[in-house]
Amino acid sequence: MNCNNQLCLTRLNKGEPIIQADPDSWDSRFTLNPTALYLERSPHNDELIKGLLDKHSIDDPLLENGVVVIFYRGIPIDVPGLPSCRSAVGLSVFTPDLHFIKKFDHPVLKPSDDPMEYDYNGVEDQRITRIGDTFYLLYCGFVTYPNGDYKVQVCMAVSEDLISWQKLGPVKGDVNVWPNKDAVLLPEPVDGHYIMMHRPCAGKQSDFSISLAISDSPTGVWKDCGMIMKAVQHPLYIESWVGMGSTPINLGNNIYLADYHTGNYLASGARDYFANYALLDFNKFDIAHPEKIVEWRTEAILFPETDYEVESPWPHEQRLNCVFPCGSYEYKGDIYLIYGGADAYVLAARLNKEELLHHNEELLSSDSRHVWAADYLREFYTRS
Repeated sequence: MNCNNQLCLTRLNKGEPIIQADPDSWDSRFTLNPTALYLERSPHNDELIKGLLDKHSIDDPLLENGVVVIFYRGIPIDVPGLPSCRSAVGLSVFTPDLHFIKKFDHPVLKPSDDPMEYDYNGVEDQRITRIGDTFYLLYCGFVTYPNGDYKVQVCMAVSEDLISWQKLGPVKGDVNVWPNKDAVLLPEPVDGHYIMMHRPCAGKQSDFSISLAISDSPTGVWKDCGMIMKAVQHPLYIESWVGMGSTPINLGNNIYLADYHTGNYLASGARDYFANYALLDFNKFDIAHPEKIVEWRTEAILFPETDYEVESPWPHEQRLNCVFPCGSYEYKGDIYLIYGGADAYVLAARLNKEELLHHNEELLSSDSRHVWAADYLREFYTRS
């Protein structure tokens, strides 16, 4: 258990992966950066659960509280004739308290077979949102061309059953003017607008910030409204940037709780990522000033410390310390955060929602809208 300024977060499964590479399956190298969706029991959801778990009876006591579906980025060992580290999307099913039920033996969303298509080199870092009866998967489509040029774009796929997905290609509008990734959709429209938060890769890396876009439809056309959050600089780092995490949790009355990541470089060239939370109040949404929605931010709620967060099997020149949130859901008053560890594993943690909200009410003064939950960052690197 981690407790920072009285805010306690528990790593689940003893800090070990809930999903990891299977040397005998398609995801034989790495599994990382998961998104998650909780399906509570209901007549409609029961049909979805039956489709996911065709060998389980819906009356199985294991399913009495519904299921959580986790879509993760899977990377196989290199295949001759195909790009290295080429990602696809895998699917696993768990109980809401993360007891394993099933892992599909094939990817549910794969890169294109056409070397000139927008996601030939990989389907990466997906986020899922349910709007009505349709599931929307935003992901980063990556392609490199024979002349060395490349494109990184926000792309979309849709599904009615969570297994069969239809690709819609790069999202329409102006959000892909720059290389772009880390995009999520809100599950409800605001003042008639559907909301996408995304992370254009514009300028130098320390300029990479979270932006907001609006549309009349979940599938676009999208109009970018500008930045809502940039990195809060910590004296430990020479360069920091941010990107969205999970689909934000609806607290009611157009207010959302959103996790996001901060990436950092140290002077040594080492890199790390930690997880943060922000409160977004869309009652204050102004198209000309989208940053007004950000009520408060708590930095470094989850920081890389365990073996599966700091010991990366990737051949990085410098040590990579990484927790990378992409999935979350609420269950029995707790937030379950599903995240990538060390760019190679799927991990999970739990924290109490009311404790998180109360924590910020107490710590934030009227003239400060962010607080460091983990001021031990410098001590961590000193003792490392």
